[in-house]
Amino acid sequence: MKKKLTLFGFKFRFPKNVGILTFLLLLTTLWGFGQTQGTIQGTVISATDNIPLMGVNVIVKGTTVGTVTDFDGKYSIQASATDELQFSSIGFQTQEIEVGNQTILDVSLTEDFTQLSEVTVTSIGYGTVERREITSAVASVDAEEFNKGNINDPAQLLQGKVAGLSIAKPGGDPNAGFNIRLRGLSTFGANSQPLIVIDGVIGGSLSLIDPNDIKSIEVLKDASAAAIYGTRGASGVILVTTKKATGVDASRVDYNTYLAMESVAKFVQNSTPDQYREAGGVDNGFETNWLDLVTHTGITQVHNLAISNGTKNGNYRASINYRDVEGIAKGTGFDQLNARFNFEQRALNNKLTLTLNGGITRRNAQFKPYEALRFAIIADPTAPVYNGGDPANGYWEPSTPEYHNPVGIANEVTDEGTFKTLLGNIRAKYNFTDNLDLTAFYSLQYESDLRSQYFSSKTRFSGGSGQQGRARKETEDRENELFELTANYQKSFNGLKVSLLGGYSWQQFVFENFNAFNTNFITDDLLYNALELGLGTATGSDAFAGMNSQKEESRLISFFGRAMLNYEDKFFISGSYRREGSSKFGINEQWGDFYSISGGIDFAELFDEIPFSSLKLRAGYGITGNLPNQNYESRVRLSRGARSFFNNSRYLQGVNFASNPNPNLKWEEKAETNVGLDFGFLDSRLYGSIDFYSRNTTDVLQSVSVPVPPNFFGTTLLNIGELKSNGLEIALNGAVVQKPDFGYNTGITFSTFNTELVSLDGDREQIFLGNLGAPGLNNILVIRVKEGEKIGDIMAPTYEGLDDQGRRIITDVNGDGTINQEDDAIVAGNGLPDFEMGWSNSFNYKNLDLNFTIRGAFGHSLVNINRAYYESPAASNNYNPVRTKYYLPELTQPESWNSYYVEKADFVKLDNITLGYNFEIAKTSPIKSFRLYASGQNLFVISGYTGVDPEVHYSYGNSPLAPGIDDRNSYFRTKTVSLGLNIGL
Repeated sequence: MKKKLTLFGFKFRFPKNVGILTFLLLLTTLWGFGQTQGTIQGTVISATDNIPLMGVNVIVKGTTVGTVTDFDGKYSIQASATDELQFSSIGFQTQEIEVGNQTILDVSLTEDFTQLSEVTVTSIGYGTVERREITSAVASVDAEEFNKGNINDPAQLLQGKVAGLSIAKPGGDPNAGFNIRLRGLSTFGANSQPLIVIDGVIGGSLSLIDPNDIKSIEVLKDASAAAIYGTRGASGVILVTTKKATGVDASRVDYNTYLAMESVAKFVQNSTPDQYREAGGVDNGFETNWLDLVTHTGITQVHNLAISNGTKNGNYRASINYRDVEGIAKGTGFDQLNARFNFEQRALNNKLTLTLNGGITRRNAQFKPYEALRFAIIADPTAPVYNGGDPANGYWEPSTPEYHNPVGIANEVTDEGTFKTLLGNIRAKYNFTDNLDLTAFYSLQYESDLRSQYFSSKTRFSGGSGQQGRARKETEDRENELFELTANYQKSFNGLKVSLLGGYSWQQFVFENFNAFNTNFITDDLLYNALELGLGTATGSDAFAGMNSQKEESRLISFFGRAMLNYEDKFFISGSYRREGSSKFGINEQWGDFYSISGGIDFAELFDEIPFSSLKLRAGYGITGNLPNQNYESRVRLSRGARSFFNNSRYLQGVNFASNPNPNLKWEEKAETNVGLDFGFLDSRLYGSIDFYSRNTTDVLQSVSVPVPPNFFGTTLLNIGELKSNGLEIALNGAVVQKPDFGYNTGITFSTFNTELVSLDGDREQIFLGNLGAPGLNNILVIRVKEGEKIGDIMAPTYEGLDDQGRRIITDVNGDGTINQEDDAIVAGNGLPDFEMGWSNSFNYKNLDLNFTIRGAFGHSLVNINRAYYESPAASNNYNPVRTKYYLPELTQPESWNSYYVEKADFVKLDNITLGYNFEIAKTSPIKSFRLYASGQNLFVISGYTGVDPEVHYSYGNSPLAPGIDDRNSYFRTKTVSLGLNIGL
């Protein structure tokens, strides 16, 4: 018989051997237990830098009761005094703490470097994997490792951070882009810059993203990693992931701002007025510092506001960024407004995930001709700015045609641009099972540029005064539309993890432009806003007015797949394949096949007794491609020819051929082998990688001269030529000190690359490039490209000294009694470095942090054209001589080209240094974080080079085969000091 008890309206039945008294005792015990539970709150921070940690798992040990920390590292959980709370997060050591009588429980988690180096999730293109599963050369840099300070271009974030990745911009022009090279030169006829992929958008533009919005950047360095991108992976791939909110109820408002002051770090040194007179210059009665008149201290202000929040079923992040940047050249700079929105929503029991990303940027830029800076170096220091010193008399102009009044150029040339970009994409991912998901992705990237120029009639520069004003406007629109379908399958069984990817990609590019110019305006006041008022159209001459327009399209279609195998975290194999077709190819070669295979063995997992926490040997081989830069080069194209007056009544427009048919035009093909070793020891407090690569690029795209007839046009784009290169890369990172109040992390990168021309075009063994230009040195070609030799050899006759008459003594190599570039020049240097290094350091002491990066390049030389043209004392007859440590006052000859003007350009520079302080914030304050910092960039450069910037010059005249020439028309090197503030609410 069962006993009954009615309690609070509920009836309980008990077995006959359990009494009511026993039940009441049990109920009382449970009631008492419930009474001892309470709310435990606290904040979880990193023991290294005291930064709140978001997404930390907090659970009552032995139960399913748990929560995660929010954006500010805060949590709240129900627990009793006898419970233990367990705190865990990827990259940190797990902690277990008994609650006791505590209601506030703050925790500091110590980084677990084994996890950081092995378990970190890394993007590899079309997905992510654990770091330890990667068998290719892939480098990852997250936001905490980015370069700090006055960063206006996302490329700056990576300078000196990735072995093998060269990022350079000689001079400090705020409107110039960075030259990015991965593992040196892989082509000279197609795109030499890496492919950019932004949140899955292939061919994205870095100008679309503000540096504040970037979460991490991955660099796919070798062909086995980049082959998944087919015809565009030969120069490497850079994957950019933007920030988004994570965690539940992670509401956050962040405001970041800084003010920067930029000044000239180094001018090209010229003669003072007294030195000019002593050298024989004519005294015009004034003393003018032309450099001061065309430069100033540039002021930059940056503001970034971001709002984010996470919910149980999704998250969003919205940001707006404003940049107002002044260049050191008066009248140069830009102001930019950028907005970005990321939204993610989960539905259907978290099986469906919808992601929406959008970004918009508008930049208004101001330009000035580089000649204003070049002419300021050589302008007569005794001449006035205005004739007779009076502006009413107009600008003073030298009698020589070799230069013009630099102030007149700076004041009377208006050059402005408006650049608008829009990026939107939507992604739908559906998990059919725990192992299989399907993703559909669509994106549209649109860029629109408007450039407007006006050369006033008040300046003689670029025909302004002779043509009574010259105006030009040009527009360019670019559209990138992408649709992709991908399927992912993952399954683990018997210690084997299998990951499979399959996909389809369709992408279309549309390009349109229009430009027009006119001359001879009745007034300068309207600038470029009334082209129809110019009288240049009445002359009928192309030199005084003209217009042009075009539209081009290209399309890519791809099928791709990848398989990855991981056996017990010891053995790894990965393979990929992409079949891709392009409308840029000839009709006979529209489809190409690109593939890779790689594998790795982690000996630290295989053998317990070795003193390494990780020791993975990996090797990979892959085939990637490169597309032509031009569209329609495989077809017959027509262009405008001369006009003819027909039948004494009207003009007829002539048409010329612009290309020859080439049905066999195809992609460049790069085959690359990479062998690498990833290692970590001392519990991975010291970890790094070593990579050696060898690659061969065949079917290099280049325009080759052909006879007419039988051809229609004088050049044809052909697949002809071959390059080979190899190099060594080392990355070493160390958590040197990890204490609660003090930490020190450091990282060193080292890389070499050697590129050799195997075959040029089948007819020529060598060519010469790099025309120094008029006047005086026109048609002097200083860069030799020769089969069997390194790219970038600088050729010059050998300078031996001066004779008694102050004339140069030059080695007559062939002994014919004459000196010329063709017969007597030898290799005087090379424009590419032998190796590059970067050294990053991060210190923190309590709330104080210090970060700096030092970078250097070694073994390269530069052609100092300013010296070759302007260093002779005889130059004072026409302009102000340049004076470096190599100045020869006894020299009696004018400009000349020889080895005396080739200089070693090894350098070490402090790229950036930042000192910051995180203020203690009261728990009741609405402010969650408050940080002040000071930053400096390029504060010192150690180099023996006498020019403005010893930075590697990767091209000249848009040719990557002509590195190492320091152009006369260049922007001065700058240095920057900035003060910044970060506030979190």
